[in-house]
Amino acid sequence: MKQFAQSLSQVVVNLCISFTIAVLIYAAFSRGTLPQGMVWQLLLLSAAATLLQFAFFSGKVVKRLSYLWRMVLFAALMLAVVSACAVGFGWFPVADARSWLFFVGLFLVLFAAISLAFEVGFRLRRKVYDDALGRYKKGRAE
Repeated sequence: MKQFAQSLSQVVVNLCISFTIAVLIYAAFSRGTLPQGMVWQLLLLSAAATLLQFAFFSGKVVKRLSYLWRMVLFAALMLAVVSACAVGFGWFPVADARSWLFFVGLFLVLFAAISLAFEVGFRLRRKVYDDALGRYKKGRAE
């Protein structure tokens, strides 16, 4: 709990970013205004995603788990949260198997796409840092 309190400002920033992105995505694919109920639903989902992200990827809660298993557990728990919201908020007919197949399939495709985007971003950033470190070491050696 102490580590969470120390990281609270970053968690709040991540929550704000997550919520803003969720609202923008909803607005891009919807017609009309954003209903107040949907604002609260998106805030709840953003908070859950932010807390799970902190737990699995900050290195302060889950410490000794491979990146693959972090991703798998994060995805499973996030799917459970999103599914609970789908049922609780009536996003689609829960008795329809096709709706569930589409929902889970869409979740997995989007999760893979977002994960790939983050991986590419991290690799590009790593390359920039490695290049800068190389220039620094070369300058110190001369």
